[in-house]
Amino acid sequence: MDAERSKEQYRECMHNHAASLGTYATDGCGEFMPDMASGGGLHCAACGCHRNFHRKYVALELAEGGAPPPLSSPAASEERAGEKRRTRTKFSAEQKERMQQFAEKIGWRVQKKGGATAAAGDEIAVFCREIGVSRQVFKVWMHNHKNSSASPPPAGGGGGGVATSVSPLANATFADDDDDDDNDNIKGNVSSLTQ
Repeated sequence: MDAERSKEQYRECMHNHAASLGTYATDGCGEFMPDMASGGGLHCAACGCHRNFHRKYVALELAEGGAPPPLSSPAASEERAGEKRRTRTKFSAEQKERMQQFAEKIGWRVQKKGGATAAAGDEIAVFCREIGVSRQVFKVWMHNHKNSSASPPPAGGGGGGVATSVSPLANATFADDDDDDDNDNIKGNVSSLTQ
């Protein structure tokens, strides 16, 4: 670690002293010089700013033959990231069907634990134990599948969808008894027109 730190250099200060005025102005400090009097050496002796305000420069050592050292490949970084990722939950067809039915029953919403609807929370806990998934996994599944369900979301759910209305004349039929346009009759539900 110390060998790696020795390659690090902190150059010019990037601290914007005029940020509160809405402009940009630096103090002109060209290189970080640790102030050992303040303890720890994290403040610059020249400008007084913390070391984090100074631009960090890392010198790379050249490998044999004058070429820079190889950077880690994307495959290597994916392997490291893959170790930390959780495994994807696989659901059986029965679990999916039962979760779909239960989610429709409760209106695609999971109430918080221990709130005013403790009975609903217990019902969810019992259901999750029956199908063998945790409450959090069920909650995430519901969130991911609520828009792709076959049934419409509950009324007044605040989903932000587009409201549609049907014209009262949508189901009416038009009949033209003769060629005269003045005598066209509308046959349909007249009571729906008055609503």
